[in-house]
Amino acid sequence: MASNLKRDEIPPKQAENWRKNFNDETKLTFNLISPVIILQKETYKKLAGENENRVRIYLGLEPEKEDGKYKLAAFAVSSFLLGSGDVYVDYETPVYKLEKQNIDYSSKSDDVVDMIKRYRQWRTGELEGDDPLAVFRKYIYPNAYLFTKFELHDIFNVQNRPDAQIDFGISKTMHIMIYPEVNENRTLDDQSEVFDWGSLCPPICGEGSIYNF
Repeated sequence: MASNLKRDEIPPKQAENWRKNFNDETKLTFNLISPVIILQKETYKKLAGENENRVRIYLGLEPEKEDGKYKLAAFAVSSFLLGSGDVYVDYETPVYKLEKQNIDYSSKSDDVVDMIKRYRQWRTGELEGDDPLAVFRKYIYPNAYLFTKFELHDIFNVQNRPDAQIDFGISKTMHIMIYPEVNENRTLDDQSEVFDWGSLCPPICGEGSIYNF
């Protein structure tokens, strides 16, 4: 089975295990509402550009709670290779909020930074100092993910899909899971094709980016 996997594709049993682990953490350290997160093809084209830049996803929290819980937000920016090393630097704009319909937040970068700060306060336990499990979040939940070129190229250019769904699973840390097909009610044992090769931040962060501090 593994020999038939595409580059950066996750084996189905591994994906199932990651989803189960994430589901378990929703009862422990992950007390957020996680909305449906979609990256649209047109957004990807604008971020990748002619040079096929990489896409980085930053996590944030909405300013208002929903049903007493904070709500996760996701923002996509374009990252380019600096020099001949392996350092990827973010463009400050454009920046898109990833909802069912992607929203250009380029004129609202201060709002983006505030939401990212709020997520990082949650991640380090500052938002809920009385929660004994909050101190463990920084070991599980990254700040951001840097995609390779391959999974998004396959989904949008090879498969010509209009959308990719962004979801999460946990091995020891929370990984990003990228589905070519959108399914708002995905089961734990879902057998769909799914990719992962998002470098975690930390340690792979956008040095000097206004979104990384």
